[in-house]
Amino acid sequence: MNKLFEDASYVIEQIESKGFKAYFVGGCVRDYCLNRPIKDIDIASSAKPEEIQSIFPKTIPVGIEHGTVIVRYNQVSYEVTTFRKEDKYEDFRRPSKVWFVTKLEEDLSRRDFTFNAMAMDKNFQLIDPFNGRDDLKKLQIRTVGKPDHRFSEDPLRIMRAFRFMSVYGMNIEEETKFALKKNAPLLKRISTERITVEFKKLLEGEQTGKALQLMRNCGVFPFMPYPIEEICEGSLLSFDWSSLKSEEQRWAAVIVLTKVDDERDFLKLWKLPNKVIQSVLNILSSYKKTKWTKMDLYTTGLTEALSGLRLKCLLEDESFEEQASKLKQLANEIVIKSRDEIPLNGEDILKIKQKAPGVWVGQLFQELEKEIVEGKLPLSEREISDWVRRWGKE
Repeated sequence: MNKLFEDASYVIEQIESKGFKAYFVGGCVRDYCLNRPIKDIDIASSAKPEEIQSIFPKTIPVGIEHGTVIVRYNQVSYEVTTFRKEDKYEDFRRPSKVWFVTKLEEDLSRRDFTFNAMAMDKNFQLIDPFNGRDDLKKLQIRTVGKPDHRFSEDPLRIMRAFRFMSVYGMNIEEETKFALKKNAPLLKRISTERITVEFKKLLEGEQTGKALQLMRNCGVFPFMPYPIEEICEGSLLSFDWSSLKSEEQRWAAVIVLTKVDDERDFLKLWKLPNKVIQSVLNILSSYKKTKWTKMDLYTTGLTEALSGLRLKCLLEDESFEEQASKLKQLANEIVIKSRDEIPLNGEDILKIKQKAPGVWVGQLFQELEKEIVEGKLPLSEREISDWVRRWGKE
């Protein structure tokens, strides 16, 4: 038995010993049925939050108003949520009101997709009132109840459908697809941060191209944080997304394939971290390069240069290994990897020049760095000191 399930079974046993019901629910049940790795485990119970707190010595009241308490056991957190029903979603995210119920099936009926509305008891007996297991076998995404209602409640479920399609290699059932397309404009009411989380997961999936192509066909792209209007014909499906090795490479590919004009603005509107933005921009700069100098490679860095090259080779159907080998060889010829490896620092420069600090120090270092990188000046403290003495006099 999976160690997480083993420990979580103990949590369920403790709840049951007090006369309450408890079941595994949500993603852990779905992934168990798909024989995929289990990352975390959620539990639904007839016990109310204060009753859960009275059973376990270590709990965290993360969302008592919505019935959720975290139970800590063996240094792992388990979310335990009381069976509940929900009222209308007034902010397209949270229900305006929740109330606790006694039946598991009522709790499962509020969930988004059928394969997320399954439960298991501690003996791994499946409770599946909406035929989620059949949908998993068919690799089909279908909502619980009316899809139009589910997507209008929380439009982020539209992005979740595409994410599941990409990650699990699934198809979206026709009625669900129709409602998804109809409700796509509601994505404008969802925070960028929530959309970005789902989109990043989509880009990591096994069927990224297929999911992006359907997003295009369903008219979802105009309602993204950066509206996408033009796409390289046929490229979303034919592009080998699985060959991309990092988040930054995937974002760079999206920009190229969707013909984004303002790359920096695109990345900022998705509210990505500045470090990620700069890395993506470096990759795109590398992608556009046709010839590399030592200084180009030193400034960009080998990792991002190779990322840009990989993207270029994938799009233009060229051999990556041969060109990467040449780039690595050029990198090996560069005697320093950063300015810190220069044997003189700022204080040494000031002593040699006998001048007050100023912007000239930065200018000198820039020129010195370039001389060393391009191989015009040996990495020798004596020769570098002589060069510094001559600097500004020639």
